[in-house]
Amino acid sequence: MKLKYGSAFITALVISFATVLPAFAETGTLQGSGRVNIREAPSTSSSIQHYGLGGDRVTILNQTNAPDGYRWYFVEFPNSGARGWVRGDLLRVGGNYGGTSTQRISFAPGTLGATVGGKVQGAQSRDYLVNARAGQTLSLSTVGTSSFLQLQVFAPNGSILYTGSRNWSKVLRQSGDYRVRARLVPEEQNAGTAAEYSLTVVVR
Repeated sequence: MKLKYGSAFITALVISFATVLPAFAETGTLQGSGRVNIREAPSTSSSIQHYGLGGDRVTILNQTNAPDGYRWYFVEFPNSGARGWVRGDLLRVGGNYGGTSTQRISFAPGTLGATVGGKVQGAQSRDYLVNARAGQTLSLSTVGTSSFLQLQVFAPNGSILYTGSRNWSKVLRQSGDYRVRARLVPEEQNAGTAAEYSLTVVVR
């Protein structure tokens, strides 16, 4: 595919990320009530190749942090094979083919944290929304029944802050809703593995 862009930086970025694909691919769901533009390069100034609709499922082939501060994803539509870049706030990332549920976490008055519990199996995932301000510290701790349990943390702009299975803590740089996702590691999502867990979220 011949690539033409307005700057040498974007050209190099697209060649680097679009031609060297990772060893695994995640799935995602386009977000929005209407058209979601799919672009030739990871920039809103790049030409629109085609578009999808909110709820469309895609395969994520690669991703990058762009100069605009957003994480962009290089995606493929499984039916048409069409490919292009979509901005992170317009894509929900994760095991959506197995089903994803979302729950907002609210803290009781006078407390800094809350504990929730759940179960994930196969490609299922469970998302938790936590509202926090820049400068606050978000901390997570988990107790689970499986070593294959994995957490992901997404910033309000869609960028991934953390992927792993250990307790995690970070001073936040943005204000807004942070998404905490509980899932199985990708290698176990097709193996019928299940994991029950308890997740404690603290914002201070």
